[in-house]
Amino acid sequence: MRFATKAAVVAMSLSIAGMSLCACSAEPEPVSSDVNVISTQNQNSDNTLPSGSIDANAESENFVFEYSGVKFIVNSALDVNSIPDDDYDVKPNASCAHQGMAYIYDLKGGSIELFTDQYPDSPDEVISVIMLLDDTVTTAEGIYIGNTVEQVKAAYGEPAEETSTLLIYTKGSSRLQFSIDENGTVTEIDYLAV
Repeated sequence: MRFATKAAVVAMSLSIAGMSLCACSAEPEPVSSDVNVISTQNQNSDNTLPSGSIDANAESENFVFEYSGVKFIVNSALDVNSIPDDDYDVKPNASCAHQGMAYIYDLKGGSIELFTDQYPDSPDEVISVIMLLDDTVTTAEGIYIGNTVEQVKAAYGEPAEETSTLLIYTKGSSRLQFSIDENGTVTEIDYLAV
């Protein structure tokens, strides 16, 4: 039963990621048949940063996710060398948000996904999305998949926005989003660039 639940959460997460990241009306042709085109172009009309910019204040003002002693922050550069070599898989993709590349890093056997963009005029990969996909990882405040709405609110306070399926918190140029099921249980945790 636990495997079926985990498989359903992963499938739902990938569907949500695909819908939220594929936002191109005229998609370029993939480089090869095994490269998927994705976009990390932000759909929020209240963008405070141009897409792909590094926010100089991200570390002090945004939500921070820490894994294996490494801090990951949306709208900041990803230091790939700080991740142990055997601890991630990377999938490069042509990006339709710009003329550069997009990358998906699977950490800890698929428990965490990092989405980055690399722009032609920058050597850095900019983190745009961090997805927590199972209960083996937690936020800095100790919240994980399987917690309740009440536990999230106890850790973070009242959200900036709340629906029957989402709790959304904003901080700096980042958003922390908790997907909630009909029982009030967290099913996915996403750090998003805004």
